[in-house]
Amino acid sequence: MSRPWRFVLTAAGALLLAAAGAVPAGAHDGGGSLLEFDSMTAITGAAVGVANDRQIIGGKLPWAIRSGTGSVDRQGEVEVQVRGLVIPKLGNTNPSPTFGVTLSCMTPDGIVNRTSAQFPATASGDADIETTIALPHPCKSPELFVVGAAGQWFAMSNLQSDD
Repeated sequence: MSRPWRFVLTAAGALLLAAAGAVPAGAHDGGGSLLEFDSMTAITGAAVGVANDRQIIGGKLPWAIRSGTGSVDRQGEVEVQVRGLVIPKLGNTNPSPTFGVTLSCMTPDGIVNRTSAQFPATASGDADIETTIALPHPCKSPELFVVGAAGQWFAMSNLQSDD
């Protein structure tokens, strides 16, 4: 093969590789999930009534949760479904008429917590939350908390399992 053709083929190959590599990076930066979870853990034990490592104070009593799933995309769109988030000591009922969410992110400036409006919750502890939260940039190590009207947390997201 002559030298000009090698140059043309090498240059074309390099351009194709550069273009192919740019697509996933662009998609990753502009879209996709920031956080996905298929379970949540309710506040219990030593976490009750004290600030956690994200500076969010726990509820005043231990809670229990049947299920919690959700996601946050890179534009701040939040979808959370909570089922059976209740206080066992109160007869397995939910005394809070509303739940909100707090998204907690690590940034170069430290912890940044952003909290949504409140959404209706049933006495049996069920709620569907769909909202948008203004994300800090960057948002590293995101965690999502279901919170009451005063901002106290009742349940937190678990890492997505790789079943």
